[in-house]
Amino acid sequence: MSAPSPRNLLQRSVLAWPAWLRVLAVVPAVALLWLGVAWANQGIAPW
Repeated sequence: MSAPSPRNLLQRSVLAWPAWLRVLAVVPAVALLWLGVAWANQGIAPW
């Protein structure tokens, strides 16, 4: 077996994804962080 070429690695890179797909990949993490900050500012302990 041969090592994958740099061209194949680039095709699997997140940077090679379309912009809308990169946004979809990031939105859940940003939403969870935003909700965590909002919850922390409520003054109600999560436990």
